[in-house]
Amino acid sequence: MDFQQACEAVLARQHIKKSPSFSAILKCLERLGNPHRGLRAVHVAGTNGKGSVCALTAAALTASGAKTGMFTSPHLLDIRERIMVDGEMISRAEFAQAVANTLAAEPGVPEKLTFFEILTCAAFLHFKRRGVDAAVMETGIGGRLDVTNILENPALCIITSISLDHVQMLGDTVEKIAFEKAGIMKKGVPCVCGPLPSTAETVMAARAGECGAPLTLLRKSDAFAPVETDWEHGRSEIKSPQGKTYTLALLGETQSVNAAIVSQAVEILNTRGFAITDAHLRRAFATVNWPARFQVLHSGGTTWILDGGHNEEAAAGFARAFSASPFSLKRPIFIIGVMADKDYRAILRELAPLLNRVIATKPASPRALDPMALADAVAEAAPDADIQVESSLENAICAAQEAGTAVIIGSFYLAGAAIPLLKSNAITAGKC
Repeated sequence: MDFQQACEAVLARQHIKKSPSFSAILKCLERLGNPHRGLRAVHVAGTNGKGSVCALTAAALTASGAKTGMFTSPHLLDIRERIMVDGEMISRAEFAQAVANTLAAEPGVPEKLTFFEILTCAAFLHFKRRGVDAAVMETGIGGRLDVTNILENPALCIITSISLDHVQMLGDTVEKIAFEKAGIMKKGVPCVCGPLPSTAETVMAARAGECGAPLTLLRKSDAFAPVETDWEHGRSEIKSPQGKTYTLALLGETQSVNAAIVSQAVEILNTRGFAITDAHLRRAFATVNWPARFQVLHSGGTTWILDGGHNEEAAAGFARAFSASPFSLKRPIFIIGVMADKDYRAILRELAPLLNRVIATKPASPRALDPMALADAVAEAAPDADIQVESSLENAICAAQEAGTAVIIGSFYLAGAAIPLLKSNAITAGKC
């Protein structure tokens, strides 16, 4: 099996619905020698901020000299982004081999593995083969029933935030979603939670008490405070509540909260056998590379701001950061594309005060909302906005390339696909 065949084999499983049982993946892993057992893992759940917290935590571990695996989702451009060791993607050959080994070991009908289960097994195999000292593992959806929850004794659990998303699967209230996320807690394993709604805090405290997990609940006052922001180059100076200043290669107040979560996580990891110094943390904050989170690019004479912004909380965080930036004064054009199964009306409500000119388009996904339907929703949310419709991201970028300032938002798949187009100047050089 080569890399292309492996990708096709994995993508062909996207239609398989996840079972509430871990039976299939556990049988597969047993046949593979249980590569997940004994893994010193940091297990991360939450509605938003999971990826950034994973990236920052993994960078701090790597800076300390620990060989560190990282498993995240979704990917922006290359499926191999999901499985990394010390910031490097799994190679094409290693990915193909890990997928082939996983498929050879799966139980078979009716216990065929899902898309995400195959990738989870492949990650465990890769981390075992590379001999990682630690692995940062992000849940896919939820926590309690997420396949990453087969981790038996992680070093630390982190729950970044709780808000409404994936309500069809996780429940339609904050309490129900918190219950699912809290399901990653394990007996005796410390858990750090970012600032949460009070109802979610109650759920977390109850779960921690039930399973005997030491719980740290951060408050908004624990967040790092912005000192100075270089919006053009995507860097900010932040200060901890204790007065320490750091350079952070990420923008926005939500990233200051994520930095506080990681700082607290590092303190706990150092009581669990790791040795991450303040110098290591500084290096991680200053050098982390995590695209499509208020990412600023300059191409074709236009400043482009890229953000996933794929649910209400994420869109609200983006809106706060954008309103605090100098870009908000430049009447930017917004290129928006969303998934039909997301609460896109809630996303648009958060963005509405920013919308003057909008191009409705769609990510390259069968789940994408039709741009005409999106345009109608934009008109409802921002009736004074000037709206046009483009059938593809490429056409949308062409239409916005002389705007001076443009935002691409609504889906990580949309923002991710824009990165190579803008960095290569293939469109903005006038080849429309």
